Amino acid sequence: MSAPHRFVLCLAMAGAGAALAGDKAVQESNDYYRRPLEQLLQVETQAKAAVGSRGGARDALDAEVPIDIITSAQLQSTGQPDLQRALAVLVPGFNAPRPSITDGTDHAPPFTLRGLSPDQVLVLVNGKRLHQSSLLHNNGTVGRGSSGVDLATIPLRAIERVEVLRDGAAAQYGSDAIAGIINIILKGYGQRSQATVTYGRTGEGDGITRQGTLFHTLPLAGDGFINLTAEWRDRGATNRAGPDASDGGRINTHFGDADTQDGLFALNAELPRGDATLYLHGLYDRRRSSAGAFYRTAGDARNIAAIYPDGFLPRIEPKILDFSATAGVRGVLDGGARWDISYTHGHNDYHFYVNNSLNTSLGLATPTSFDSGATRYTQQILNADFSKKIGRHTVAGGYEFRQEHYRIIKGDAASYMLGSADNFAYGAQGFPGFSPENAVSASRQAHSLYGDLKYSATERLMLDAAARAEHYSDFGSALNGKLALRYRATDDLLFRSSVSTGFRAPSLSQSHFSYTGTYRNSNDAAAQFWGNFAVDHPVARALGATDLKPEKSRHLTLGMVFQPSSQLTASADVFVTDIHDRILPTGYISAYSLSSLSPQAAAVLAQNNIDGAVYFTNAIGTRTRGVDLRLDYSREMDKGARLKLVAAYQRSRTRITELNQAPEVLGVNMTDLILDPFTRVLIEGSQPADAIKLWSRYSRGSYDLVLNLNRFGKFHSVSAYDRVTFSAKWTLDAELCLRLAKDVTLALGGVNLFDVRPDQWGQTDDSLVGAGKVIQYSQYAPFGYNGASYYLRLGVNF
Repeated sequence: MSAPHRFVLCLAMAGAGAALAGDKAVQESNDYYRRPLEQLLQVETQAKAAVGSRGGARDALDAEVPIDIITSAQLQSTGQPDLQRALAVLVPGFNAPRPSITDGTDHAPPFTLRGLSPDQVLVLVNGKRLHQSSLLHNNGTVGRGSSGVDLATIPLRAIERVEVLRDGAAAQYGSDAIAGIINIILKGYGQRSQATVTYGRTGEGDGITRQGTLFHTLPLAGDGFINLTAEWRDRGATNRAGPDASDGGRINTHFGDADTQDGLFALNAELPRGDATLYLHGLYDRRRSSAGAFYRTAGDARNIAAIYPDGFLPRIEPKILDFSATAGVRGVLDGGARWDISYTHGHNDYHFYVNNSLNTSLGLATPTSFDSGATRYTQQILNADFSKKIGRHTVAGGYEFRQEHYRIIKGDAASYMLGSADNFAYGAQGFPGFSPENAVSASRQAHSLYGDLKYSATERLMLDAAARAEHYSDFGSALNGKLALRYRATDDLLFRSSVSTGFRAPSLSQSHFSYTGTYRNSNDAAAQFWGNFAVDHPVARALGATDLKPEKSRHLTLGMVFQPSSQLTASADVFVTDIHDRILPTGYISAYSLSSLSPQAAAVLAQNNIDGAVYFTNAIGTRTRGVDLRLDYSREMDKGARLKLVAAYQRSRTRITELNQAPEVLGVNMTDLILDPFTRVLIEGSQPADAIKLWSRYSRGSYDLVLNLNRFGKFHSVSAYDRVTFSAKWTLDAELCLRLAKDVTLALGGVNLFDVRPDQWGQTDDSLVGAGKVIQYSQYAPFGYNGASYYLRLGVNF
């Protein structure tokens, strides 16, 4: 029996048993009158969701589109140190691999939703857009060629819940909301202050984690509050590198999690004033991180034996600053109309430093530490929303102005220059710096008008229509729409559907990223250049580059929700997402890598002393099809015991459906230019084919027991242009939380308790990658390759 069929059978069996065991909603509501106050305070009400509609928060299960609610308790019970890793074990279709030896990506790894790209999911904080990182993932990782949001910048203890909208929503929220939306709601009124300390390590003794968090709440008059969260997170490096046969079998390379230290701060505040409320929220993260590049052995031509007689491991050690702040005021007019005006400022500074390295071309005069430059991204947003209920209907709309600024800052001269002591090994080994030719400062502005109508045709039928018009200063305009409906066939059964168009604006990093290197063929030869060129660079233009167009999408969702009692809810949704003009980097454009390259293009390269070039282009179209299944069950048992179960299954498949025309000047087709076997597998097969999440919590008296069973589906990679399949794996996490006193808890937990590892590479001809070699695991592995880890957490409420 296949995994989807097994899971459906499990849902059916659980649903049948739960339906027999639970009373109907009317009987349960009558029972509430007989319960003591302590039990009533522990009753879970249906989760509210603010995302997906501008008419205000509503029951997530009554929404026209599928929305998952992840509670603070679920996040904490995962034992994960940050939000990104926590969502990876709670949300099916949320993929967060942990790549290594991938330059900047080691220190801010990407995540994806529904098998799409990191920049095709929109992240909100309290309903306001969160900025992306300035880092462009430019190696062979999941998310290659994109910039995404760094979720590890948000302290877990500051979060009340996470709303995951599994539907296209660009017609409501603008660019990026193709795969869906993640809305992070910070803790608000009625919280308790709390301090926690956590210590953990892997089963192999590395990856030591020390984490301390203080959440402090200050209640104000009129349900106002100021909530402050401060966190220090120290995550030690892990290393799963194998022996290097070329270096006497030593383990000389770092292949695993980076060594990172984060100082985080979060603020959420509201101050009611009559019919208006002033609000403010902000996030701040300063990170120092360290990871290795490839090892240079003693006899490597890039080494200088007088400096490193045994060889050396370059350390890429960025300093990352990320912060955002939103200030606004919202209120209600005399006629009942609601309004909201806000300003949001977000900034990311990713500064590259390289240590324990050298610039071979400078000889003995080389430094061993380098400032390799930085990328920076700033986003500013002015937003005005309004909404008004008219009878059973709601009309809403607004205006948004967004300004973005992207910069590349050059490194110090020694980090990028080609000296006279070597013709090929230029710049800082491990990560050569950005040169003055790469430096850029680019900006754009966008204006948006949008409207939303929620029309209640009958008590059982609800229609929701949305439209959004945008104008960007760099590529022009976009107009998108959405139509959704919800039909409640019976009190227990609800049908829902949506159809929409969407888009993703090309990021400033994709349009303006430039990173080039140099070499000489001989001592008296002119320097040759190679690398990534911005689309407006004269060389890129001469090779056919054009201004990037937005990616355009069409989305369809059909689903149902069955809720026979307040204890049991089951839902099923199928979806299709078509995306046109997806943006990808080209392959390496050179005469020797493209045998059919035109003489005209070859002449452009030769005249500009260019060995080869890469630029971004609108290249392909894809179709993603999938299904989401979910079951929520809760039950109160004898002696105050409670059981909560969340079971979810997701399966998606992305296929390339169209190829755009390659620039005529190149004389090659788009398959040769873009779709080498590696790129095809990266898009169609590098992410898990499916996922199962089974999360349960049993509470009784002075303890809670949480079990989290995960199945990560099979995925694919490439070795020597051959497709390699890595099998599906199951992992089990567990946490036992003891209430030592009324306000003191002690949690003991394990992540991946049975020490499951992804499949290793088989036998290969590669000198570094393969069974028994330096790199034994694929960096696409969805749960990493650390194995088991264990932790202890102490919490005190006050």
